[in-house]
Amino acid sequence: MNSERIPAGREDEIDIISLWRVVWKSRYLILITCFVCASLAVWYALAATQIFRAEVVLAEAHDDEMGGGSSLTTQLGGLASLAGLDTSNNQSDHDAQAVINSRRLIEEFIKRQNLLPVLMPNNNKPSRLWFAVKRFKDHVVTIREDKRSNLTTVDIDWTDAKTAALWANGFVALANELVRTRVLNDSSRNIAYLNQQISQTNVVDMHRIIYNLIETEMKTLMLANGRTEYAFTIIDPAVPSEIRKSPQRVIVVIVGLALGLLIGIMTAFTRERVARARADRPIAMG
Repeated sequence: MNSERIPAGREDEIDIISLWRVVWKSRYLILITCFVCASLAVWYALAATQIFRAEVVLAEAHDDEMGGGSSLTTQLGGLASLAGLDTSNNQSDHDAQAVINSRRLIEEFIKRQNLLPVLMPNNNKPSRLWFAVKRFKDHVVTIREDKRSNLTTVDIDWTDAKTAALWANGFVALANELVRTRVLNDSSRNIAYLNQQISQTNVVDMHRIIYNLIETEMKTLMLANGRTEYAFTIIDPAVPSEIRKSPQRVIVVIVGLALGLLIGIMTAFTRERVARARADRPIAMG
C-alpha cells in the first residue's frame, strides 16, 4: 500500500498548528502561571533593598617632584646613593594606584568613619574588622581603571544615595592624605639625615651633592604641603544619585513575566503528553 508523503513545509505548518492548539487549550493555566510569577517579581522588586551608586572620576597626579625620594634617583642619578640616602622602596610606597587599591586604605577608612557597626551589625567576633574590610571591598567599593584615558573611577554602592556620595568623596580624600602624609614623613626624615651628613663630612663635593638633595626634598615638602589633591586630581566628584542601581524593577517584572510564560507553556505540553500517553495505553480486558 502506498502511503502519501506530506511535504516538509506542510508538516511544519501542521506542527505549528498543533502547538498552538495545545497552548490555546491550556491558556488559562498559562495566564495563571504568568500572573503568579509576575506578582512574585513585583513583590521582590518592591521589597528588595535599594542600592544607589556614587562615582568619583579622578586622574593620577603626575609631577616630577611627586614621590619624594623616588624623584631623587631620576633627577640626580646616583647622587642619593653617594650621600648614603636609601630611596629604593619609596617609589612603590608612593604609587597612587597601589594605595587606592590597597587593603590598608579600606581598613583606615572603616576606622575613621566608624563603619564597623554599619557593615557588621550582628557580628561580635574579635576579627570582625577583617570581615568588614572584606565586605566593603567585595560589595561596596569598586575601582575601575581606564588605560586609554588614564582615568580612574571609584564606585561606592550603598542603600542611601547621600551616604554613598559622602563615602566616595571621603575615600578618595583619604587616599590622597595617606600618600601625602607618607611623602611628608619621608622627605622630613631624609632632610634630617642629610643635615646630619653635612656635619660629618668636610668634602666640598659631598657638600654640593647633599645640598642638591636637600633642595629637591624641600621642593617635595612644599608641593605636598601646598596641595591636598597630591596623588589624585578629582575630575568629577561624587553627587547623590537620583536613580537607584538596583533593583531595576521594570526588568525584574519583565523577567518574572517571561519566566511565568515559559513555565506555563512547559506545564501545558507536559500535561498534553501525559494525556496522550494515557490515551494510547492498551485497556486490559477483564
